[in-house]
Amino acid sequence: MTYSEESWDTMVFEVSKRFSVTADFDFMLFIIGIQEYGQGMRDYSRQEKMDLINLAKCTLLSQTGHLERVDCDEAGWPQFKEIKNIAALTSNYQNALLKRAAFDYLNRQLW
Repeated sequence: MTYSEESWDTMVFEVSKRFSVTADFDFMLFIIGIQEYGQGMRDYSRQEKMDLINLAKCTLLSQTGHLERVDCDEAGWPQFKEIKNIAALTSNYQNALLKRAAFDYLNRQLW
């Protein structure tokens, strides 16, 4: 599936059906974080959910060449180092970049 706003909306709809939720961008990031952390679906605290969303963002930014995964901390969370200056990206550009990378990731992992 090639990325377009229509194909993104279709993917969000399919994920909504699969997980019986009304998925949004944060939920898409959340399931990517779960996949990357490797703990599966379970009850997560609010802080863990935020950490999983951040993990997803870092994973996606590593796919775009902005970050590099280097290690895991003592709790098993992946650690990343910056390769390209993320702060230089506008918020709109960063969100568009993450959305496209999330689409590509989910297209490979879930379908």
